[in-house]
Amino acid sequence: MTIYLYAVSEEERYKISSIHAYAKNYLKSWFPQLPSYVNFNIRLSGLSAVFPVLVGCFLRDADRTGVDFGVSLLDSLPIITCSGKRAGKIAPALTDKGYCSSKGLHCYGSKLHAMSFRRVERIPFPELLKLTLASENDLNAFREILKTTKDRTTFADKAYVDEELANCARDRASGIYTPVKLVKEESELLRQQKKSSR
Repeated sequence: MTIYLYAVSEEERYKISSIHAYAKNYLKSWFPQLPSYVNFNIRLSGLSAVFPVLVGCFLRDADRTGVDFGVSLLDSLPIITCSGKRAGKIAPALTDKGYCSSKGLHCYGSKLHAMSFRRVERIPFPELLKLTLASENDLNAFREILKTTKDRTTFADKAYVDEELANCARDRASGIYTPVKLVKEESELLRQQKKSSR
Protein backbone atom coordinates (compact mmCIF):
# COMPACT_ATOMS: atom_id res chain seq x y z
CA MET A 1 0.00 0.00 0.00
CA THR A 2 2.91 2.35 0.75
CA ILE A 3 4.33 1.82 -2.74
CA TYR A 4 0.93 2.41 -4.34
CA LEU A 5 0.18 5.62 -2.42
CA TYR A 6 3.69 7.00 -2.97
CA ALA A 7 3.68 6.27 -6.71
CA VAL A 8 0.23 7.80 -7.20
CA SER A 9 0.80 10.95 -5.13
CA GLU A 10 4.46 11.70 -5.86
CA GLU A 11 5.16 10.10 -9.22
CA GLU A 12 1.67 10.49 -10.74
CA ARG A 13 1.63 6.88 -11.89
CA TYR A 14 -1.87 5.42 -12.00
CA LYS A 15 -1.54 2.03 -13.69
CA ILE A 16 -0.59 -0.84 -11.40
CA SER A 17 1.89 -2.20 -13.97
CA SER A 18 3.61 1.22 -14.10
CA ILE A 19 3.67 1.44 -10.30
CA HIS A 20 5.23 -2.02 -9.99
CA ALA A 21 7.84 -1.24 -12.67
CA TYR A 22 8.75 2.01 -10.89
CA ALA A 23 9.14 0.23 -7.54
CA LYS A 24 11.20 -2.53 -9.15
CA ASN A 25 13.55 -0.05 -10.87
CA TYR A 26 13.90 2.66 -8.21
CA LEU A 27 12.67 1.43 -4.81
CA LYS A 28 14.22 -2.05 -4.66
CA SER A 29 16.59 -1.02 -1.83
CA TRP A 30 13.63 0.13 0.28
CA PHE A 31 11.53 -2.95 -0.53
CA PRO A 32 13.97 -5.85 -1.01
CA GLN A 33 11.17 -8.44 -0.84
CA LEU A 34 9.08 -6.80 -3.56
CA PRO A 35 6.86 -9.55 -5.01
CA SER A 36 6.36 -10.26 -8.70
CA TYR A 37 3.83 -8.17 -10.60
CA VAL A 38 1.11 -10.84 -10.30
CA ASN A 39 1.57 -11.19 -6.53
CA PHE A 40 1.81 -7.40 -6.12
CA ASN A 41 -1.52 -7.05 -7.91
CA ILE A 42 -3.12 -9.77 -5.75
CA ARG A 43 -1.86 -8.13 -2.54
CA LEU A 44 -3.09 -4.71 -3.62
CA SER A 45 -6.52 -6.11 -4.52
CA GLY A 46 -6.67 -7.76 -1.10
CA LEU A 47 -6.16 -4.36 0.54
CA SER A 48 -9.14 -2.74 -1.22
CA ALA A 49 -11.22 -2.72 2.01
CA VAL A 50 -8.53 -0.63 3.73
CA PHE A 51 -8.88 2.37 1.39
CA PRO A 52 -12.34 3.51 2.66
CA VAL A 53 -11.00 3.35 6.24
CA LEU A 54 -7.92 5.34 5.21
CA VAL A 55 -10.08 8.01 3.53
CA GLY A 56 -12.21 8.18 6.71
CA CYS A 57 -9.06 8.79 8.79
CA PHE A 58 -7.93 11.56 6.42
CA LEU A 59 -11.33 13.26 6.59
CA ARG A 60 -11.52 12.96 10.38
CA ASP A 61 -8.17 14.70 10.78
CA ALA A 62 -8.63 17.17 7.89
CA ASP A 63 -8.61 20.93 8.34
CA ARG A 64 -12.22 22.18 8.57
CA THR A 65 -11.37 25.88 8.35
CA GLY A 66 -13.94 27.75 6.28
CA VAL A 67 -16.37 24.82 5.97
CA ASP A 68 -19.98 26.02 5.61
CA PHE A 69 -22.09 23.20 7.08
CA GLY A 70 -25.29 24.92 5.91
CA VAL A 71 -24.52 24.63 2.19
CA SER A 72 -24.10 21.33 0.32
CA LEU A 73 -22.90 20.66 -3.21
CA LEU A 74 -23.93 17.53 -5.12
CA ASP A 75 -22.30 16.05 -8.20
CA SER A 76 -21.23 12.79 -9.74
CA LEU A 77 -18.56 11.58 -12.12
CA PRO A 78 -18.33 8.49 -14.28
CA ILE A 79 -15.72 5.81 -13.72
CA ILE A 80 -15.41 4.36 -17.21
CA THR A 81 -14.02 0.83 -17.53
CA CYS A 82 -14.65 0.44 -21.29
CA SER A 83 -16.66 1.95 -24.13
CA GLY A 84 -20.27 1.00 -24.70
CA LYS A 85 -19.35 -0.76 -27.96
CA ARG A 86 -17.67 -3.59 -26.07
CA ALA A 87 -18.95 -5.92 -23.35
CA GLY A 88 -17.73 -4.88 -19.90
CA LYS A 89 -15.60 -7.55 -18.22
CA ILE A 90 -13.98 -5.57 -15.39
CA ALA A 91 -15.71 -5.83 -11.99
CA PRO A 92 -19.07 -7.05 -13.35
CA ALA A 93 -20.68 -6.83 -9.89
CA LEU A 94 -19.88 -3.09 -9.67
CA THR A 95 -20.33 -2.00 -13.29
CA ASP A 96 -22.95 -1.96 -16.01
CA LYS A 97 -23.76 -0.03 -19.18
CA GLY A 98 -24.92 3.54 -18.78
CA TYR A 99 -24.99 6.89 -20.54
CA CYS A 100 -22.64 9.69 -19.53
CA SER A 101 -24.40 12.92 -20.52
CA SER A 102 -21.41 15.16 -19.77
CA LYS A 103 -19.22 13.21 -22.22
CA GLY A 104 -22.11 12.29 -24.55
CA LEU A 105 -21.27 8.57 -24.74
CA HIS A 106 -22.50 5.14 -23.72
CA CYS A 107 -20.00 3.23 -21.57
CA TYR A 108 -19.53 0.47 -19.03
CA GLY A 109 -18.51 1.48 -15.54
CA SER A 110 -19.69 2.99 -12.28
CA LYS A 111 -20.56 6.43 -10.94
CA LEU A 112 -19.00 8.14 -7.97
CA HIS A 113 -21.46 10.50 -6.27
CA ALA A 114 -20.26 13.17 -3.85
CA MET A 115 -22.14 15.29 -1.35
CA SER A 116 -19.82 17.98 -0.01
CA PHE A 117 -19.91 21.04 2.22
CA ARG A 118 -19.01 24.37 0.67
CA ARG A 119 -15.66 26.02 1.41
CA VAL A 120 -15.04 29.52 0.09
CA GLU A 121 -12.28 29.59 -2.55
CA ARG A 122 -11.26 26.01 -1.74
CA ILE A 123 -12.21 22.50 -2.81
CA PRO A 124 -15.48 21.42 -1.10
CA PHE A 125 -15.18 19.29 2.04
CA PRO A 126 -16.58 15.76 1.42
CA GLU A 127 -19.52 14.73 3.56
CA LEU A 128 -20.63 11.56 1.75
CA LEU A 129 -19.26 9.50 -1.13
CA LYS A 130 -21.29 6.79 -2.81
CA LEU A 131 -20.51 4.34 -5.63
CA THR A 132 -23.34 3.15 -7.90
CA LEU A 133 -23.76 1.39 -11.22
CA ALA A 134 -23.37 3.57 -14.33
CA SER A 135 -27.06 3.14 -15.21
CA GLU A 136 -28.21 4.49 -11.82
CA ASN A 137 -29.92 7.88 -12.00
CA ASP A 138 -28.03 10.55 -10.02
CA LEU A 139 -31.18 11.55 -8.17
CA ASN A 140 -31.76 8.02 -6.83
CA ALA A 141 -28.30 7.98 -5.23
CA PHE A 142 -29.17 10.78 -2.77
CA ARG A 143 -32.98 10.91 -2.79
CA GLU A 144 -33.47 9.40 0.69
CA ILE A 145 -30.64 11.45 2.19
CA LEU A 146 -32.00 14.69 0.72
CA LYS A 147 -35.43 13.91 2.18
CA THR A 148 -33.97 13.88 5.70
CA THR A 149 -31.60 16.87 5.65
CA LYS A 150 -32.78 19.91 7.60
CA ASP A 151 -31.84 23.60 7.55
CA ARG A 152 -29.54 23.20 4.56
CA THR A 153 -29.19 24.76 1.14
CA THR A 154 -28.18 22.29 -1.55
CA PHE A 155 -26.86 23.10 -5.03
CA ALA A 156 -26.96 20.38 -7.67
CA ASP A 157 -27.02 19.89 -11.42
CA LYS A 158 -30.03 19.24 -13.68
CA ALA A 159 -30.14 15.53 -12.78
CA TYR A 160 -31.55 16.46 -9.34
CA VAL A 161 -34.61 18.35 -10.64
CA ASP A 162 -37.60 16.77 -8.87
CA GLU A 163 -40.79 18.51 -7.75
CA GLU A 164 -41.55 16.05 -4.94
CA LEU A 165 -38.07 16.40 -3.49
CA ALA A 166 -38.21 20.21 -3.71
CA ASN A 167 -41.51 20.27 -1.81
CA CYS A 168 -40.14 17.88 0.81
CA ALA A 169 -37.08 20.11 1.28
CA ARG A 170 -39.24 23.23 1.76
CA ASP A 171 -41.13 21.45 4.57
CA ARG A 172 -37.83 21.02 6.45
CA ALA A 173 -36.60 24.61 5.95
CA SER A 174 -34.16 23.44 3.28
CA GLY A 175 -33.75 24.34 -0.35
CA ILE A 176 -32.53 22.44 -3.39
CA TYR A 177 -31.32 24.69 -6.20
CA THR A 178 -30.83 23.26 -9.67
CA PRO A 179 -30.49 24.86 -13.12
CA VAL A 180 -33.67 25.00 -15.19
CA LYS A 181 -33.92 22.24 -17.78
CA LEU A 182 -34.16 23.56 -21.32
CA VAL A 183 -37.19 22.64 -23.40
CA LYS A 184 -36.21 21.03 -26.70
CA GLU A 185 -36.95 23.08 -29.81
CA GLU A 186 -37.70 26.19 -27.73
CA SER A 187 -36.58 29.42 -29.37
CA GLU A 188 -33.54 31.25 -27.98
CA LEU A 189 -35.63 34.39 -27.51
CA LEU A 190 -38.12 32.56 -25.27
CA ARG A 191 -35.26 31.03 -23.24
CA GLN A 192 -33.73 34.45 -22.65
CA GLN A 193 -37.11 35.85 -21.59
CA LYS A 194 -37.55 33.07 -19.03
CA LYS A 195 -34.06 33.69 -17.66
CA SER A 196 -34.65 37.43 -17.29
CA SER A 197 -37.96 36.93 -15.47
CA ARG A 198 -36.32 34.95 -12.65
